[in-house]
Amino acid sequence: MQYREYGNTGIKLSALGFGCMRFPTDENRRIKEDESIEMLKYAYEHGVNIFDSAAVYNGGDSERVLGKAVKEMDRSKIYISTKNHYKGPDAGEWRRTLEGSLERLDVDHIDFYHMHDLRLNQFIEGIIVKGGPLQEALKAKEEGLIRYLCFSSHDEPENVKKMINTGYFEGILVQYNILNRSYEDAIAHARQKGLGVLVMGPVGGGRLAAPSEQIQKLIPGGAKTSAEAALRFVLANENVTTALS
Repeated sequence: MQYREYGNTGIKLSALGFGCMRFPTDENRRIKEDESIEMLKYAYEHGVNIFDSAAVYNGGDSERVLGKAVKEMDRSKIYISTKNHYKGPDAGEWRRTLEGSLERLDVDHIDFYHMHDLRLNQFIEGIIVKGGPLQEALKAKEEGLIRYLCFSSHDEPENVKKMINTGYFEGILVQYNILNRSYEDAIAHARQKGLGVLVMGPVGGGRLAAPSEQIQKLIPGGAKTSAEAALRFVLANENVTTALS
């Protein structure tokens, strides 16, 4: 496994990370817990040290399953990333979402805590209002509940850059793959500013794992599978810390 610096934190993350959005589920869309835990343990045993979830994934069950798997790992050697979807001005609601994640994960702190799917207008109108979520987030950092404040986004790349420039964040999570390079400049900007960069969708939501003939032509050769080629493309960008898949 390769390991890369996460911004200016001094932390080295595995180049491949485990995204916990799509665990295997049964016919009732409930997570297959035992199978999912075995997948997480397999990744850990093969060098993956960053696991990413969110409060809203599977109604919170994604965090619960991850938390159970973490009990079978050395917590000091892994990093947990999760996300808070609340974007309004109520600091209390933001705090309750954080505490819910801590409870479901059954941990005393979260390493990388993302404001989930954040847009610039939401940041301005809700997050940074006086006495709002940003102040609560900074307080949570002082309390040791979160180590690094980050954000994920699907906003316009220029707006992502503006949020980076606020200086409040230590990492970003954006989509990047051979079919979607729209955040390439924002990724470079984040790295220049000392932020870590996690990438979602490196295999295009599965499209690059089983590509059409037309998409196959875009994928460089030399890899055993098209999924491997897609991951190699993302990781060839030195500004990317980790590809989540």
